[in-house]
Amino acid sequence: MSSRFEKTAYVVVCRDGPKGATVRAESTPEHMAYIETVLEELNVAGPLYDEAGGPPVGSLYCLATRSLARAREIIENDPYFAQGAFASVEYFPHLPAAGKYIGGKIW
Repeated sequence: MSSRFEKTAYVVVCRDGPKGATVRAESTPEHMAYIETVLEELNVAGPLYDEAGGPPVGSLYCLATRSLARAREIIENDPYFAQGAFASVEYFPHLPAAGKYIGGKIW
């Protein structure tokens, strides 16, 4: 298999817990400043919403790293994580294969 088909990223799904809204309200400036320090390692990131369109219910990070250790480091240094916004964090190795952010497709 060609190296262009290797998993080159991590997708991280963070679901807010009971403190999520409070932490977001208090830590957003710190969170945004932190995100600016890791921009080169983000393919895309942003809040998740439920179908009702209310306040955020979590965060999605598509990280440009092959390393689970680095993915964990990026997330765990985020003020939202550090201040307890997330009830759960799931890490998935990912192959960015098609779409706008990769400029088309890999095949």
